[in-house]
Amino acid sequence: MAWTGVGLALLLPALAGALWVRAAWRAASPGIWPLALGYGYLLGMLAVSLLLRLQAALGYAPSATAPLLALALLALAGGGRAWRRARAGGSAPVVPERHRGEWSGQAVWQRLLFAALLAWLGWRLAGLAQEIWWRPLFPWDAWTTWTVRPRVWSELRQWVPFVDPQRWLADPGGTAYTIEAWTYPATVPLLALWPTLAFGAWNETAANLPWFGAALALGSGFYGQARYWGAMPWVALVATGALLSLPILNTHVALAGYADLWMAAAFSLAAIAFLQWLWSGERAQAALALPLALMGPLIKLEGAVWLCMFVPALLVVRLRGWRVALLSGGVAALFALWIASGGVAFTTGLGEFQLKPHLIQLPYLGRFNLGYRGVWEPVLKNFFVLANWHLFWYVALIAAAMAVPGLRAERWRRIAAVFVGSCLLMLFVLFFFTDAQYWAKEYTSINRVFLEFVPALLFWMLLVFVPPRRPGGANRRLERSEASADSERLPV
Repeated sequence: MAWTGVGLALLLPALAGALWVRAAWRAASPGIWPLALGYGYLLGMLAVSLLLRLQAALGYAPSATAPLLALALLALAGGGRAWRRARAGGSAPVVPERHRGEWSGQAVWQRLLFAALLAWLGWRLAGLAQEIWWRPLFPWDAWTTWTVRPRVWSELRQWVPFVDPQRWLADPGGTAYTIEAWTYPATVPLLALWPTLAFGAWNETAANLPWFGAALALGSGFYGQARYWGAMPWVALVATGALLSLPILNTHVALAGYADLWMAAAFSLAAIAFLQWLWSGERAQAALALPLALMGPLIKLEGAVWLCMFVPALLVVRLRGWRVALLSGGVAALFALWIASGGVAFTTGLGEFQLKPHLIQLPYLGRFNLGYRGVWEPVLKNFFVLANWHLFWYVALIAAAMAVPGLRAERWRRIAAVFVGSCLLMLFVLFFFTDAQYWAKEYTSINRVFLEFVPALLFWMLLVFVPPRRPGGANRRLERSEASADSERLPV
């Protein structure tokens, strides 16, 4: 099938995913199709990785045929469900007057700005696509970590195992392979393998094309959610352009092969859906956030850490009033007890755990020596001087200052701030209290790690500057929780 097969292998998962996402909504809300296309591509590619895993578990050789048939059936089922829900109808969304007839009611300058931004963004993405098309596999991590396995599987047409060096040396038949990162999740290698199976042979351009799709999905999902929130078309496109023009993100598209772009797309789109759920309480947004958040550990080992960042905010959602204070006090007491006792160490089937004030060791994630390191100079230089982020962090400081007044007025904004603060606190501990300080001092992985969170942070900044399209769209559960908390404080 060659390139026709590659196109089918990339478009069919996106179509199947988009139709199922679109089926989650009856009403044609603003931004729903860009949202469905962005989230649908990631969910479709997640389905591809699961289908290939199933193929391997059943003992079949690597092949694109059966997964393509399964995706075609999923697309048909999703299309049928979306059509039935659209015919069933539903109440039209409550849209303020300022958002009715947005396209026809826009000023001429807004239309011209939108067209100019769209043309510029298309030109920029076309340049990145050419980089992927013409450049052979280039990034170092792709050579050593992420693309070794898919090339072996593609060349041999067998699911040969990758094991630790000791087992590899002890293998008399030479049927096993090894790499330093043999414990890393197989999702990203499977996504690189997928289009080469449809191509019929190993091809580095085909293997890299899913990265371009991930960038498009991130931008499309971001734009769709911005429109769904209430941003005018040109405002949503300005924010999307700000995201897709970040130099560090463009580098990860042009030099396809790293896992960080996939991690950024999955975690950030999950976080954006989570923020939308906090505001609206819509189950469809929660249904988008959950699988993408769970996809994180399947992409990178540190995806488990990003998954844990949802926990503090979810606890605040569930708890209210004095229970939040009790939980905070309990956490502080446990932390003090952990410091005073010198920590704990134990071994399980997964490996050795050491949780001590000066050391944390976790299976698969590694060993981290704890202690404050003053690496402010390289961190500030990376964010505010060098050209990796444009003016993003300057705008982030302004947004943080402007967000403060709204925290008292709306509970969902406070919970969103807990989520954002948890992510920033985790990154602060990582770079200022562990050996990851060298990633900052050596100007290496610090930008890659922050890239995984920046799209979500940018959307949170958008929520600060742009009012929602539905004044009555607040999460009723959170409103009831707030009311209950207020009643608990009233005298009987």
